[in-house]
Amino acid sequence: MKRVFLTGASAGMGRLAALQLCERGHEVWGTGRSLPNLPVHPNFHPVLLDLNDVASIESGFAKSLAAAGYFDVLINNAGSGVFGPLESFSDAQFNAVLETLLLGPLRLIRLALPTMRARDQGLIVNVSSLAGQFPLPFMAPYSLCKAAVSAMSEGLALELAHTGIRVIDVRPGDFKTNFHEATRRIGAELADAYAPNLERAWMAIDENMRAAEDPAKVADLLLNLVEGGGRSGVVALGNVFQASIAPFLARFAPRAWVVRSIQAYYGLKRKT
Repeated sequence: MKRVFLTGASAGMGRLAALQLCERGHEVWGTGRSLPNLPVHPNFHPVLLDLNDVASIESGFAKSLAAAGYFDVLINNAGSGVFGPLESFSDAQFNAVLETLLLGPLRLIRLALPTMRARDQGLIVNVSSLAGQFPLPFMAPYSLCKAAVSAMSEGLALELAHTGIRVIDVRPGDFKTNFHEATRRIGAELADAYAPNLERAWMAIDENMRAAEDPAKVADLLLNLVEGGGRSGVVALGNVFQASIAPFLARFAPRAWVVRSIQAYYGLKRKT
């Protein structure tokens, strides 16, 4: 039995993973911004936590740690999206994305590490995204944070190489969750300035999400990571192109080719 602290347990991949872990006998402290939206299970412990609120993070984790005694696993899974031209983001909107996707997970890592180091064992799973390698048009802050999470994971793994703590960066592609529907759109006043690419990008993302993979695949992976061994590293997940071909191209193809491929993938018009 593992004791797991999991963010974003109220919906999508996080909820599926939480329930699957509980069914396997693990104890899960799962977070959400609203307690009624969290799963109900004998092995599930609901945690009220807002990643955009430092006090909420510290209080939620401290209460959970006091109840659990220690955590074998920290899974930074929670996320949200904002779609719009970069210039339309206010400081508050940009900072909110940063808090949810990067600074919040960083705070939880700092809170979880002392007891993991004391026991010389533990697992930290950071759910980033293939968008860190392949930026999403009109979701630049999201892609920025996911790339930073991947870099943070790699740097942390190097720092902990002398310990029994593993760090795994999970990079999902498109999965059929409520993420797209919950993505907030901003910058309507700039629609003409960014036409036709603004709507083309949204329509392409919408089409891709309708044909996306089953999120149970991510839940299965998270369960395997919790129950398995192995070393720190990166796991890409999605369809064959997203999980295998695209990362290969990103690593070995000239970056100009990658950028052209992204433009073509989203049907973006280029100035000739």
